[in-house]
Amino acid sequence: MDTNNPEMEREEEILNGTEATAEEVETEAPETEEAAEPEAETEAETETDSRQDKKEKKKKEKKDKKDKRDEQIAELQDRVLRQQAEFINFRNRTEKEKTQMFEVGAKSILEKILPVVDNLERGLAMLSEEQLQEPFAQGMDKIYKQLMQTLTDLGVTPLDAVGKEFDPELHNAVMHVEDESLGENVVAEELQKGYRYHESVLRHSMVKVAN
Repeated sequence: MDTNNPEMEREEEILNGTEATAEEVETEAPETEEAAEPEAETEAETETDSRQDKKEKKKKEKKDKKDKRDEQIAELQDRVLRQQAEFINFRNRTEKEKTQMFEVGAKSILEKILPVVDNLERGLAMLSEEQLQEPFAQGMDKIYKQLMQTLTDLGVTPLDAVGKEFDPELHNAVMHVEDESLGENVVAEELQKGYRYHESVLRHSMVKVAN
């Protein structure tokens, strides 16, 4: 074969060049595939991380909603307890005010009845033993006793005065006498009977104090 033939040399160069190019392609192809694999793995990892982030986000949102709901429930419970306490206080205060108003009204009426009791006592005290045996006097005495029993049932009781130490919370001193038989500051005589309504004084006893 003539090695000096330009055409043959050209064909060989072309042939050599083609083979070289093919080898390069064959050599580079695996490198391209190897480079693609890490990229695919990176995308998969990114997708996994994204899903994990979404799960964590949903979990956090769910927890936040639960915490908010629990906070609202606690707030409502506290509000209910406060309202119940306010209602109980209002009911107690109302009952107390009603009781006080009733007592004030009752005392006002009872104070007007006491002069009637005083007049009945004075009238019966002026009767003699013979007169007390008469039907009219006996009828008046029964009315007086019935009235006193009614007052007792209502909580009205007479105050003790004679022989007791003078107490400005219970007695009203209008006279002062010297009496050696009595101690210092002792009630010698009751001029007008006093009464107590439950725990409060309905009318002070009008008394004469000794020494």
